[in-house]
Amino acid sequence: MSLFLLFASAFVVALSGALMPGPLLSVTVAHSPRFGWTFGPLAVLGHAILELGLISLVFLGAGPLLQSASVQSGVGIVGGAILLWMSWGMLVLGRSGLVQEDRDPRCVRGNRAVWLGLLTSLSNPYWTLWWATVGLAFLTRAAELGPLGVAVFFFGHISGDLAWYTLVSAGASRGLKLVGGRPYRAVLLLCAVLLLLLGGWFVLYGIRMAFGL
Repeated sequence: MSLFLLFASAFVVALSGALMPGPLLSVTVAHSPRFGWTFGPLAVLGHAILELGLISLVFLGAGPLLQSASVQSGVGIVGGAILLWMSWGMLVLGRSGLVQEDRDPRCVRGNRAVWLGLLTSLSNPYWTLWWATVGLAFLTRAAELGPLGVAVFFFGHISGDLAWYTLVSAGASRGLKLVGGRPYRAVLLLCAVLLLLLGGWFVLYGIRMAFGL
């Protein structure tokens, strides 16, 4: 596999995954009108930091551990609880009617976006499962081309996420600011409900994995 084909494959696979509704998409749509179009790229930065750490763990021999039922169960329960907590915060904000553009200093907003990107990725057990299966297979092929191959795979993967979430963030920020606060509150509540459902599903998934159901 050439480096160009590796980059293109990683980009397309990442883009296809990013297009699927999930916690990171919900958080990006919900917060971009407050933080601006940069929320998406900054959230992807947090996502990328987490993935870089996970890739390092895989090369240190943690691949089989990530596939274990105990790890999947723990990620599901803890991750689901995090999503339920985030959903509650969104519900309170949306129902309060006090939604407005964030006035924090830029560095504070940036840090928040990065942390939210990291937390929402970590809270998703299917993200861990993807890296323990599909991601591990890609890494194995990339490693055949040496460190450069792994780097090309990683940047191709992150580029797919970055392209999609920048587009989503820009669209959400621009569109909802133009139509006013009430539609944004409706979208915020919708995203909160989605996170609530995902959080409950992930907790149930973790419990079923723990008891072998």
